[in-house]
Amino acid sequence: MNAHFARMLNSSRQCRCCGATFEQLLSLTCDRPDICPEDMPVQDNAAVFAAEGDVLTEDFCILGELRFIRAVLAIPINEGGDYEFILGTWAGIGIAEFDAYLDLFELRETESMGASPAWLSNQLPFGPLGPVACMLHPRPDGEYPELQVAEVNHDLARMQNIGVDLDELLGMLQAYGHDLPSLVYDS
Repeated sequence: MNAHFARMLNSSRQCRCCGATFEQLLSLTCDRPDICPEDMPVQDNAAVFAAEGDVLTEDFCILGELRFIRAVLAIPINEGGDYEFILGTWAGIGIAEFDAYLDLFELRETESMGASPAWLSNQLPFGPLGPVACMLHPRPDGEYPELQVAEVNHDLARMQNIGVDLDELLGMLQAYGHDLPSLVYDS
């Protein structure tokens, strides 16, 4: 294993740009689908069952006829071992799939749905512009479903299939505004 990568996994670091302290490999998350207004308040998940009209919760978003659920997009890291860089994203799905997911969500049985088409609903700063077609794979025990990029020629599909090296990972983190390359090499 690369010594710098080992240090990222096993030591506490503080980002120079945002001041956050990281004890383990950093995973990033988007707090809402990109199309969702920034001033829309985040409510408890129960609001998606009770509210009428547009709603944003920790795990769900309804905007008119559009439906979104929180998901993860995992990218393997090629540094020896079974490491992944996890991006917390939002998946746009059809109304029928959204309703089926909600029906199974509280029972923690969403994996029984099987895979369904979805759209990556966040623009990632290190990826090409535009919507990205994916497949949404529900996972067991209430875990967030996983997005697998379906566009085989897309950079994210390549990253998911063959992984990224340490320099690519650091570039992705830097694209998000985290100054971790200096932390890896300076500490």
